[in-house]
Amino acid sequence: MTFPRKIGLLLILVALVATGAEFAGLQLPSLRWFFGFDADPNKLGDGAWYEWQGRIIGLILCGAMLLSGSLMIALGGKFHWNPLTLRKLERFRSIGRGYFAFRVLLFLLVLALLDQVLVGKRALAVRHEGQWHFPAFRENPYPETTFGGEGDEETNYRQLRERAEGTETLVIMPPVPWDPTFDSDDQMERTLPLVEGRIREPDGKAAYNGYAFQYQERDDDSEGPDQLLREGRVRDGQLRWTVEVYGPDGEPAGRETWKDGEVVSSELPDGFVAPEGGKWVRKIYPPLPPSWERRHYLGTDKKGWDIAAQLYGGLQVIFKAATIYLVLTYGIGITFGCLMGYFGGLYDLVMQRIMEIMLNVPFLLVVMIISANIGRDNITLGTILLIFCIFSWIQVAIYLRTSTYKEKARDYASAARVLGAGTPRVIFRHILPNAVATIVTLVPFSVSAVITALTALDFLGFGLPDSYPSWGRVLNDGVENLSSPWIVSSVFAMLVVLLLTITFIGEAIREAFDPKKFTTYQ
Repeated sequence: MTFPRKIGLLLILVALVATGAEFAGLQLPSLRWFFGFDADPNKLGDGAWYEWQGRIIGLILCGAMLLSGSLMIALGGKFHWNPLTLRKLERFRSIGRGYFAFRVLLFLLVLALLDQVLVGKRALAVRHEGQWHFPAFRENPYPETTFGGEGDEETNYRQLRERAEGTETLVIMPPVPWDPTFDSDDQMERTLPLVEGRIREPDGKAAYNGYAFQYQERDDDSEGPDQLLREGRVRDGQLRWTVEVYGPDGEPAGRETWKDGEVVSSELPDGFVAPEGGKWVRKIYPPLPPSWERRHYLGTDKKGWDIAAQLYGGLQVIFKAATIYLVLTYGIGITFGCLMGYFGGLYDLVMQRIMEIMLNVPFLLVVMIISANIGRDNITLGTILLIFCIFSWIQVAIYLRTSTYKEKARDYASAARVLGAGTPRVIFRHILPNAVATIVTLVPFSVSAVITALTALDFLGFGLPDSYPSWGRVLNDGVENLSSPWIVSSVFAMLVVLLLTITFIGEAIREAFDPKKFTTYQ
């Protein structure tokens, strides 16, 4: 089977599996992206239309894949690799740095395709009362009552895993059990045990140092929040310096001064009895440093969102954006460039003037203006990519126009016209394969451009809304919280690795496809 037919068969298989999974109520890794274009139901007002809007877009995408795959199978029977192309590919593989970077990029792509298998707050599998459930691959969530909880809200599988310890219930979570957005650690307090008169760390071993709160211990049957008794600094497990004391109404009642675990002075009202006993608690506010126990491997940002999950989700957004961007930009640019170079004349003159006007429009400024006018919450990835593509196809068209002018004057193009080949066949079957090599080297640098543009817009606050994981937003959060270096260092490292990888690939492609190495002049 030829290469185009293999690709066509793969496209058909992906489209059929994605469509079948959608109507079966399943969420398969990555394949759920095709039907992930739902709008906000609160803004539509029509639940039926909201439910079908994402499906309609997904069906259009899958239909396009089916059509493309069918055409590739029907027309790819006579495909044979050009010997010159094979020599260029072999030259690319011989460039060690570029080929290694290419394999690194493929590895990152495979990781991104694993989707909720690696990152997500839903459990991959739950065995409860002898039955297996797979919440991460199911569209409709399981309520708490399914696993012995209370309430109809969706099950919190991190808490279920903690409750299931020592029982027959088994909960298998993803390696990073957090969603990229709108998912923070609800447990923002840690109980500090009192051992031998000293306040200890949560594990009960080392003496605690830091700020602590003392709460009144109450019966399990009582309702309402715990009553705050004291708050102050703890050094070597004992209260030190000024301690704030609270009354039964929750308001500050006065202060105490502590030294070596004893009260040395008190500023409390007459008749007020300072509370005794109670549990000590450490309150944790984000950003949180990396924690293996809570599985925040790279820490959290100021919202309490997991950094590792956001970087992974941002990588997925980048791959999706780059794919859509390349298809639209190069599809439009190649088409217009070939037509300009082949027909020339008035058509070429008019198109050049249009492109000159568009080249003088700063597209990043256009995105900012649109975002400011329609509201950031209404911006989607498709909106930003559409604006990018409106301006980015021009460079591709300029390269193809020049190459087409040169190729249409060669003998093989004239021979094709003499033999009766129509204009589309001459352009796209004969001229384009010989002219497209000049823009292959642009592809990696176009990907770098879209990555930096998306990151810059999100960093400035004019990009995607918070519902999309974004490296630019994490970078902005890290710059605002330089005292939490794990934020900015994580996203900066990912940006450097990804951009260097793409740059090395681009340099290798440029060297491998250099026409001076594989062209014979006669």
